[in-house]
Amino acid sequence: MSQDALAELKALGNIIQSSIEQIEAVVSANSFIFPSPDSTFSPESEAPHKHPIIQSATSLITSAAAQLLARVKPAPLSVIDASTQVNLGLPRRYHELLLMT
Repeated sequence: MSQDALAELKALGNIIQSSIEQIEAVVSANSFIFPSPDSTFSPESEAPHKHPIIQSATSLITSAAAQLLARVKPAPLSVIDASTQVNLGLPRRYHELLLMT
C-alpha cells in the first residue's frame, strides 16, 4: 500500500473521529442520551438523531466508513459482495443456475 493510500485511510479515520467528537459535544451540551442499537426504539430515544449537527456528523461517519471499507477490502470480495446484494427478481431456479456458473 502506498503512502498516499495510507494517508487516505488516516484521513477517513480522522473524519470518523472528528464526527464522533461533534456528536459527543452536542449530546453533552443538550443533555441528550445518544441511543444505543440495543436500546428500545421510541420517538423520544431517537430525538438526538434529529439535531442538525448530529445528522451531518452521522452522514459523514457513514460515508467515510463506506469509503474505508471499499478501500481496505480486496476488489474481488467487493465485487462478490455487490453481486450478492442485487435481487434480479428472477425465479428461484434461475438464481441456482447463476450460482452454478
